[in-house]
Amino acid sequence: MKKNMKKGILILMVLFATSTYSQNFGFHFGTNLSTQTNKDKLRNNSKENDFQNVFGINIGFDYKNKISNNLYFTTGLNFIQNGFKQNTKNLNIANSAKLNYLNVPITLLMDSPKTKVGPNLKIGGYFSYLIGGKYSFINYPFEETVNENFKKFDFGLTGGIGIKFNRFTLDIFYNLGLNNIAEDGDNDFIETNIKNRSLNMNLIYWIK
Repeated sequence: MKKNMKKGILILMVLFATSTYSQNFGFHFGTNLSTQTNKDKLRNNSKENDFQNVFGINIGFDYKNKISNNLYFTTGLNFIQNGFKQNTKNLNIANSAKLNYLNVPITLLMDSPKTKVGPNLKIGGYFSYLIGGKYSFINYPFEETVNENFKKFDFGLTGGIGIKFNRFTLDIFYNLGLNNIAEDGDNDFIETNIKNRSLNMNLIYWIK
């Protein structure tokens, strides 16, 4: 009985060591240039309102696990800011939004473990949860709550390239939102279709 237990513990230790060896953990800090597409379904289904880009920050943790020689599964937990700025010339007002999300990417990374310096490629999707933010009219002294105008959940596609240098990776990728984040009901986005778009650049440091 004791021998079997020792063998079982030894096997588990070997499996754990092998699994840990193929895993990597890291953290990143970066920035993004984001906007939103806003289609007015009520007035003109094909017309898209002109939203300007705004800067946001990215910060979070990264995880990757080796699947095969040159293929990794990657994910993480990120704090990411999305938003937009819009000038309405006819009404002489301007509004802007800064939306704070917790973001979980799920991607496949193509990278050669034999090279310490070189490019890599990743593609996949993401899920985001809105935790706060600010929606305001610039020329008017009031703000509206984010929850009344935007849905909590967002999801979409993501992909990009990276340049690694030893334990550092400069990651450049694009997030393409697929979900209409305009909240239904009595708000500023009645009969509209709003989707997130962002170009991101992160510097990742891999601990292991």
